[in-house]
Amino acid sequence: MVKKDLKNSKNLDLLNCLLENPTKSINKIAEKINMYRRTVLRKKKELEDSHVIWGYTAVIDESKIGYALYVALFRIKPILSKEFADLVIKRLTTGAPNKEGVRVIDILYVNGYHDVIIKFSALDHTTARRYYETLRSTYSDYFLEDPSLSDVNFSLVKEGKLNPELEKLYDFVPKIED
Repeated sequence: MVKKDLKNSKNLDLLNCLLENPTKSINKIAEKINMYRRTVLRKKKELEDSHVIWGYTAVIDESKIGYALYVALFRIKPILSKEFADLVIKRLTTGAPNKEGVRVIDILYVNGYHDVIIKFSALDHTTARRYYETLRSTYSDYFLEDPSLSDVNFSLVKEGKLNPELEKLYDFVPKIED
């Protein structure tokens, strides 16, 4: 059983190694966490099969490929309906966001003031706005209030990775002239 195994420090060590660098060789991981190579392979497969690990991805700086990041925030009616869930699942499994020219990075169903947070990237503000308007019209029957859309100025941490150019945060500090 994977869930019980996660309390095992070796399994947590394996997960931490994969979070740190999923492209690291099995031999290097085994060496780092003091585990046999075959055991690492078996445990990694168990974690993947049980969906503890959903997949592996590259962490991309959208600005370097001409894209910008956006966050859309939604408040939905108090009780999550089956119809709303069906609609969300259908749009995601049919690749609707990609067809609309955006790359969805995260969609989170959360507790708090907002209920749904969508982080996505788009080539330009027009494409982002069009996607946002599609979301507004598609889900309008389920909203408590109009959703909001924000541009992301700068990512400090993304997918658990510290921005290697973190010092660029200083670019956003106002320059005060004497």
